[in-house]
Amino acid sequence: MVNRQRMKMRVRIRTKRTKKLDMNRIKDFKWELDQIIKDLPDSVKGNIKGSVYAKASKLGIKETKNFIMQKEEEGVISDEMGKKIVRLLYRYNRYRS
Repeated sequence: MVNRQRMKMRVRIRTKRTKKLDMNRIKDFKWELDQIIKDLPDSVKGNIKGSVYAKASKLGIKETKNFIMQKEEEGVISDEMGKKIVRLLYRYNRYRS
């Protein structure tokens, strides 16, 4: 009897859902990201690619966009390249918890 009451009293608590990278289409995302950043030097290319992928898949699209804007201000990537990466992020996003 006690277990039934506990089961009825359970409330489902949802975690906040944020826009993150769609992991079902990750290969396409990585290929397109490679096409955008192919003109960068190899030392910078790996850093940008790894950071964008990690932030977009774990933290969220907003945090990744802020990272891209920061790299634009530092002069690591051009404004046009930054815009292309942000557009790519918004094409490959999904709400996840």
